[in-house]
Amino acid sequence: PLSSPLSSPLSSPLSRRGGRVASRLEAAKKAVIWDCDGVLVDSEALLKQAEVDALVEAGITGVTIDDCNRLFSGFAPEAGAANFEREFGKPLPDNYFRDQIANSRQLFKDKLEPLNARTVLKLHADGRQMVVASGSPRDRVLVCLEKAGIMGCFEKEDQVFTREDVTKGKPEPEMFLLAASKLGVAPGDCLVVEDSTAGIRAAIAAKMEVVGYLGGGHAQEPWYREKIAAFGIPVVYTEDELYEYIACR
Repeated sequence: PLSSPLSSPLSSPLSRRGGRVASRLEAAKKAVIWDCDGVLVDSEALLKQAEVDALVEAGITGVTIDDCNRLFSGFAPEAGAANFEREFGKPLPDNYFRDQIANSRQLFKDKLEPLNARTVLKLHADGRQMVVASGSPRDRVLVCLEKAGIMGCFEKEDQVFTREDVTKGKPEPEMFLLAASKLGVAPGDCLVVEDSTAGIRAAIAAKMEVVGYLGGGHAQEPWYREKIAAFGIPVVYTEDELYEYIACR
């Protein structure tokens, strides 16, 4: 496993090994496309509990956090709604996702924790091309970036892509292809960091390299990790491992 520590965002032992990592970064051609929820911030566990609570309030019981994780995580709202109706034989309450999004903003401001902020800051300082491509609404993504302390890494035009920017969200590849186009790089010169099956499918469909990050609170159950491992892609479990992986690309 890759286990070297990141001691600080801008001055880590990794960057002082005789210039080895620095030289790798200079030679690297991969632009990094970050998913947001569950990758940049530990938001998925917060969202899933809120989703279960909202269903109970609407009189729909027997739906677990794991169910919401399987059916909603990484999917565009319309795909998540279809997944739910197919499994439970009933539609979601009216305006379910809209209400969840509205309620999540304050929840994030109060409780959200970063996951890979040090890695983002280090790569930004090294001049690495990076964008965010998230299925969440733009205003919530911006709250996440601000809460994680990495807003300054994505402040240029066309560095944040959300579901408002495309007609079809993940697992369709449209968002990733749009990001590559705006970056001016070929899909094959992009590295996507994802935590969900829908996001991984989208990256594969876009013909991009993808690494699975499973360090979020929602990604600890064996069934979840098995679903990601089934894609046969590289998988990392900590921020240190993720930095080492990206530094080699």
